[in-house]
Amino acid sequence: MTVRTRLVKGIVGIEAAIVLIAFVVVAAALAFVVLNMGFYTTQRSKEVMSQGLAQASSALEIDGTVLAKVDTTNQKLSCVVIPIRLSAGQKDVDLTPGKADIAVWVIDKGGLTSTYTDDTQAITTKQENEFVIDTLCQAAANTWSGVAVIWRQPNNGDTVLQAGEKVLVVIDFTKLGSILGSKVDGGLKPYDVFKVEIKPPIGSALTIERQVPASLTYEYIDLG
Repeated sequence: MTVRTRLVKGIVGIEAAIVLIAFVVVAAALAFVVLNMGFYTTQRSKEVMSQGLAQASSALEIDGTVLAKVDTTNQKLSCVVIPIRLSAGQKDVDLTPGKADIAVWVIDKGGLTSTYTDDTQAITTKQENEFVIDTLCQAAANTWSGVAVIWRQPNNGDTVLQAGEKVLVVIDFTKLGSILGSKVDGGLKPYDVFKVEIKPPIGSALTIERQVPASLTYEYIDLG
């Protein structure tokens, strides 16, 4: 009788061990699923945050001083030159016309939401007297809208702005004024406020706003 009781107790012990092992296996499987989903969610959250940060921050920044050319005879600002570079830590930016765009408007006088659409407006070749403001403004004046993006030398010849490269966004308001109408015809007058919005394919736009100074007696001026 005693032996039989021990046998029954042994069988019950084995069954309990089997049930315990089953619970452990199921718990381990569930834990793996939960951890896996947690890692996946974390990764997706990181990607969404990175994409949101890329869209919210501008990949471009002003590289120095905005210069302007003045028609001293008519007392009007005729052209501006805006130096641009990549922001620190940003990836390459495609400035190909049609992928990137430039909007220009003069407060209370008119503007164009898309001025950078033709391949001839992206100039990567070396220009004669390329450091002369008059030469830069003439290159912009030769485009349909008076807007050009000119790569400084040296560059690799493509229309992608990379680390170490610099470009000049040149706007000829004399040419642009012929499109906008009489309010901007011939250039900008003292106290006029203009805005330039450079919109890359990825990231927020870079907006430059300046006011034309009261005195336009010098042929070349610094707009800051």
